[in-house]
Amino acid sequence: MGIVLYSYSDPCRRPRMSTILIATDGSEYARSAASRAIELAEERGARLHVICVVDRRRFDEPALSSSELATIYAEDHAAVCVAEVTRMAAETGVTVEGDTRHGIPHEVILEYADEIDAGLIIVGEHGDHEEHFSGVGQKVEELADCDVMVVTANS
Repeated sequence: MGIVLYSYSDPCRRPRMSTILIATDGSEYARSAASRAIELAEERGARLHVICVVDRRRFDEPALSSSELATIYAEDHAAVCVAEVTRMAAETGVTVEGDTRHGIPHEVILEYADEIDAGLIIVGEHGDHEEHFSGVGQKVEELADCDVMVVTANS
């Protein structure tokens, strides 16, 4: 798998490698990114957090409508994605804290990274959403206060 690491030249903004955040959507790209995040957490003794965001632009929380079932499915899918990364990490002994949230993915990822004081955010190059890397991943990379690693597709 290819990896692109976006880093900051300002030494005050160097990564706090004690906490790594993996953003997942359950795609094959996200699984590759999760594998890399788990490896790094194991190598560096870092805490690992995983988040999956239910995109409120696609899955709002409508009450008693036909869209409600789609939202429930999206919430269930998000929980499964977080559980999958947790299972992957359990095989290595890395402990993972996970969360699912509603919102605009890049905004929620960045907010969560700030909450946990992440030193590194890892995302897959593409994912299970309408906007691929040029959307969510690029926005995370542009706006993050920490390093961002984008795990690219296998060539």
